[in-house]
Amino acid sequence: MTIITRIIKGCLCLLALGTVTVGSLSGRAQTEKPSALVKVGDYRASTDFLNLSAYYQTIRPVTVKVAYVSTYKTQHTIMQKLTLPAGLTVAGNLTTTKHGSYLVPSLQLYLARLSYPALQNSAKANYTLDPGTSAYSPQATISDTTKLRAFKRVAAPDYMPGYSHGDLYIGGAKAALSPVEPTTKSIRITPDGYVEVLKYDTKANAGLGFYQKPVSLAKIVKTRFHDPNRTLYLNHPLASVKTKAITQNGQTRYRLTLKNLHTPQHIAGDPETGTAGTFDSLYSIGGTTYYTFIGYDGVSN
Repeated sequence: MTIITRIIKGCLCLLALGTVTVGSLSGRAQTEKPSALVKVGDYRASTDFLNLSAYYQTIRPVTVKVAYVSTYKTQHTIMQKLTLPAGLTVAGNLTTTKHGSYLVPSLQLYLARLSYPALQNSAKANYTLDPGTSAYSPQATISDTTKLRAFKRVAAPDYMPGYSHGDLYIGGAKAALSPVEPTTKSIRITPDGYVEVLKYDTKANAGLGFYQKPVSLAKIVKTRFHDPNRTLYLNHPLASVKTKAITQNGQTRYRLTLKNLHTPQHIAGDPETGTAGTFDSLYSIGGTTYYTFIGYDGVSN
């Protein structure tokens, strides 16, 4: 998520409904109890404003319609069918939508966070899945009862960094606090279990630079979590990211460690305009520092 899309008016937050657990930023903190207070550096933050992604897994194939926008030109948005195979983990938000005079359960799906392989069955040349205006924009909403039954709630995958949507941009504290958009390299950890290395496409339309084909990707075969480290075991190495070879046989042949530096960065908001402040976490990956957006502080005071 870019710096521009991180700016909000008021207190926008999409919370998953259902049973959740309490954790901390140093742990698997991805599905917190609403209105809990956690310490983010020197700041006491409400989990109402941190990224509280819930995760769902398909128990059978599901087909949804999603919007695609032109990658390089100004053209009309097109709708495409996207098939989610059985066993796919996706970030989502259980909510309700109004149908006539009734409120019905609905599942919002954040499909733009999925891996490149997961989206290829719907791809059209020179079009990109519309990521929306912010990281809270769903790409599909399901209210059909039959389709809803194809999803089951699952725990947050251990490979997902706490409170992160999985997008990490190269740079330390200075980059995290900078108002300048990131336009170099990023690493994406996807809900369906891939590590992707992306190079910003300067020719793509605004907001689409980091949504193009990765320069490298690898399937996460296994994860070991012991704070501050998330160790991801991969089936092959990544280009331009330091991965350690550990064996020549089997699937877990390479290792990549995400180390939480536990030095969150806070950008103050503006109470006069109702603009919330933001938080970013810093991670060391392959000896290089990255930052990832983890949420808001509410309207600053």
